[in-house]
Amino acid sequence: MTGLQRQAPQARSPRRILQRGCQRFARAEDGTMAVFSLFVFVAMILLGGLAVDMMRYENERIRMQGTADRAVLAATMLRQNVSGATPTQILQAYFAAEGLSDQLGSNFRIEDDPEQGRVVTVFPAATVPSLFMRLTGVDNIGMVTPARAAEAFQGGPDVELVMVLDVSGSMNGQGKIDAMRDAAVELTTSLLNDAEEVGDVGITLVPYDTWVLPPAGFLNHFSNAAGSGACNDWLLWSQIVGSLNLLTNRVNCNTASWRTVRPYVSDPDLATTYINDLRASGTTSIDLGIRYGALFFDPTIRPAISELIANNEIDPAFEGRPYDWDEPGVVRALILLTDGQNCCGERYPELLQDLNAESVCDSLKDQGVLIYAIAYQAPSSGAALMQDCASSPSHYFNTTADGIIDVFRGITSSIQTQALRLTL
Repeated sequence: MTGLQRQAPQARSPRRILQRGCQRFARAEDGTMAVFSLFVFVAMILLGGLAVDMMRYENERIRMQGTADRAVLAATMLRQNVSGATPTQILQAYFAAEGLSDQLGSNFRIEDDPEQGRVVTVFPAATVPSLFMRLTGVDNIGMVTPARAAEAFQGGPDVELVMVLDVSGSMNGQGKIDAMRDAAVELTTSLLNDAEEVGDVGITLVPYDTWVLPPAGFLNHFSNAAGSGACNDWLLWSQIVGSLNLLTNRVNCNTASWRTVRPYVSDPDLATTYINDLRASGTTSIDLGIRYGALFFDPTIRPAISELIANNEIDPAFEGRPYDWDEPGVVRALILLTDGQNCCGERYPELLQDLNAESVCDSLKDQGVLIYAIAYQAPSSGAALMQDCASSPSHYFNTTADGIIDVFRGITSSIQTQALRLTL
């Protein structure tokens, strides 16, 4: 052969071919995002699925826990049971109503102690099948929602309830005052009939419009009352203790008997008479109403209560009331109702009245008084004040004449269950 001879290409080894293939694959970018997106998509499905499973679990847990709490309270409070059902039957009925009979099963315990009262314990159990967590090997999620209720005090606590009711002129409209009277009568009758003996439950009625009319002679017990007149106004709103020594101004007001504050009513028939006598007139002083309501939790007014007892206006069982603030075994509750807002400049500007009312409400809550606040077809400013005064969002109600009786029934039940406590 002439010229340069070409060399035959050398055969490539399999190892070299594999090495070069790996290098090309490492340098290639085609499809990279698709692979990454696939991993992200799978992760999103898994995380979303876990959230769905946990939401299903939490919904079921809340339903079971709520049923357990209500059931143990009802089973413990047999003094309210007129059906004759046993604690076991009550527990089973509550769980059956929610479709949770299997979860309860025999997972409960009822203990009766002559000295400590009744203790009811439940520990219902359930499993929630998983939809997505099974991908991680978890087929079911178990739960137990224990609850226990006990009678708080032997024989039940004493109840001191003050009802601060708006009787201003606007209550005349839309059947509001009639519906309020019916609801208040039902509440007082239920609580007073529930009392085992006189003195267990004392209800003070405080009707208010522009002014509040205390019982005759009551203001004579104030050591720093200026002026004359059957009603009074306060100069200090941030203090609800030592009331008889606080500065106050006496003023003239309408002295119609139906306007009178009625302390420590213990007879349901008498309470019905007082409530049905209520009428509607005047403007609205929510601050003065709540301040007078607070007065009847203050132990320093005992001399005035003793005089009313001596005059046969209050049952002798209430001698020594109001209780000391730290007295054990006492439920203190106040119902504050308005259909309006502080107005109309006869005493103070509305803003100042609101601040005064909030100050009293805060002081009551600091002393452990439960405040049930009702905005009864009230305007927005009145409703806002009721929200601020209520002990919690669950103690605030915004209702109409059609719904007021249900609100009072709920408050009745709440007060009755204060004799019990959830201990889990």
